[in-house]
Amino acid sequence: MKKLVSITLFICTCACTLMTGCKENDPDIPSPEAGKITLSAVSAMVKVPMASYVLLETDDTVKISAAGGEYESFQVVVASVDSTVLTGVRWSVSALKAKAGEIGVDNITVNPVGYVQTTVLGSGYPSSLGWWPDPLLRMDNLDIATLERQPLWVTVYVPRKTPAGTYTGYVHVESDNAGSANIPVSLRVWGFDIPLTPSIKTLTWVNSTSLKNFGGDTREMRKAYYELLLKHRLGPGGQVELDEEMLSFCIERGMNAFILDNILNLKRVNQNSYTDAYKESLRTRLSDYVNKFGPRGWLNGMAYVFNYDEVPQSHWPLAKEMYSFVKSVSPDLKVLQCLENPAGVAALAGYADTWDIYVAQYEQSGVKYRVEQGDEAWLAICCWPSVRPNLFHEYPAIDGRMLGWICFQTGVTGFEYWSPNLWQGNFGPPGLRGGWKANTFNNYNGDGYLTYPGPDNIHLSSVRLANFRDGFEDYEYLYLLKKLGDKTNLIQQVVTGPTSYSSDPKLLYKVRESAAKRIEELMK
Repeated sequence: MKKLVSITLFICTCACTLMTGCKENDPDIPSPEAGKITLSAVSAMVKVPMASYVLLETDDTVKISAAGGEYESFQVVVASVDSTVLTGVRWSVSALKAKAGEIGVDNITVNPVGYVQTTVLGSGYPSSLGWWPDPLLRMDNLDIATLERQPLWVTVYVPRKTPAGTYTGYVHVESDNAGSANIPVSLRVWGFDIPLTPSIKTLTWVNSTSLKNFGGDTREMRKAYYELLLKHRLGPGGQVELDEEMLSFCIERGMNAFILDNILNLKRVNQNSYTDAYKESLRTRLSDYVNKFGPRGWLNGMAYVFNYDEVPQSHWPLAKEMYSFVKSVSPDLKVLQCLENPAGVAALAGYADTWDIYVAQYEQSGVKYRVEQGDEAWLAICCWPSVRPNLFHEYPAIDGRMLGWICFQTGVTGFEYWSPNLWQGNFGPPGLRGGWKANTFNNYNGDGYLTYPGPDNIHLSSVRLANFRDGFEDYEYLYLLKKLGDKTNLIQQVVTGPTSYSSDPKLLYKVRESAAKRIEELMK
C-alpha cells in the first residue's frame, strides 16, 4: 500500500502481505500502542525534506536486498499524524530471521539523520538556501518538532557466507507522548558474496589538520577513521602513513591504492622550477620506498607517485620532467597525473601511467584512447566541473550511488575524491538541526567532506558517503556479472555516459535485482 506524500519514487511495493509486523505471528514483536506516531519506508537514495508538509512518496514496509559482505541502507521516517510535537522518540530493531538462520542486531545500525543548513549560495551550480539531510548521528532518543519529520537511517550488514533467502524482522519506534509503531522489514540475501577489497581502486586524501582539530590525532584514532572510510569502500591512501604496519592494517581492510609521494605543485608555491635539492630529497624518499615496498609487491598496481596536481598548461613541460625523473629512480614506480584541462591528456601522452580525469571531462579528454594504448584511467569529482554527478548538499542523493555505475560504464579502474574531512570553519560535531557550516571550502556546500566529527572522537558517516558505498557495492555486481560472461548489458538501462544517467531509484533497484538474479543463474 503506497502513501503519496512526495514527487520522488522509492523502494517498496508490498505492504500488508508481510506478516512480521503482526503480533500474533511473533510473540517477540512489541505490540504497537495506539497514538499519533506514524512510520514509513523511504529509499536511501532520497534526501527526505525536513518539513512534513512537503510531499513525499512512502511505503508501509521495507523491502531491500543485499549480497554477502554488503551493507544496504534504508530510511524509516518518523512523523506525527497531526501537528503534535513528538517527545522522547526512541527506537529498536529485531534480528532478521529466515529458515536458514538469522542476521543479528549487532549487524544492524540505526542513526538519526541530522540536517545541515546552507546559508550561502554555491558557486557555479544550481544552489539554494535551506535544510539538507546528511550527517548520520549517534543518539539514543530525540524530539520531533511540529510540522517536521525525522528519518532514521538503518543499515544492515550481511555477513559473508550468509545463506541465501528472505530474512524478515521489524523496526520499532516509541515515544513518550504519542504511542508506538512497528514497520516490517524484508531482506532478500543473494547467493553470492562481494569481495572485501574492491575490484576498482578508490582513493581519498584525509585532512590531518581537521583530525587534529577535532579530538586529537593519535594513531588509534586515525586507524578508526581509516576503517570508517574503508567500510564505505573509499580508500584513505592519499594521506596514509607510509609504514608497513599502518599500510598492512588498511590493506587488510580493503585499501587497494596509496600515494607514495606528492610532487610539489609549483603554481601553489609561486615557483617555476624544481630545485636540485628538492629532486635529491625526492629521490631519497622514493628509493627508500622501492626498497621497502617493492619486495612486498605493493609497487605493482597499488602504489603511485602523484605528479604535479592539476598542472596548468604553462607547466606541462615540468610534469614531463618529473615523470621522467620518477622513472629514473625506478621504472616500477607508477605515476598518477590529475588534470583539470582535458587537453592535457593528449599533450602529456607518454608521460603518465594513470590519468585522473574529472567525470564531466572524460569524453572530451580522449583518455579512452590512452587506455587502449595501455594506460590506466581513473575518474574524479571536485567542486569543478560542478555539473552532475556531484556530492553537493543540493544535489540528489542518488548522485553518490551513480558514481560506481558510471565508473563501470566507462571502464575506468579507479576513482579519486579530494577530501572526506575538510571541516574548516566548524568547531564541533553537527547537531540534529544545524550546528554546522555547510560550505567548508569556498561557496561549495558539502564539497570536501563526506564525514563529520562526532562525539567521543568517533567520527560520523553521511547520507552522501553511504550512497557512495552502495554505488561501489553495486559495481561489484556489475563486475562479477561481466566476469561470468554475461552479455545482457543491463547497465545501459541506468547509465549511458559519464553525465547521462537515470535519477530514478526505483529503476536502479530493478536493474540491480536483475543483475543479482542473473549472477545466481550463471553461478549455478
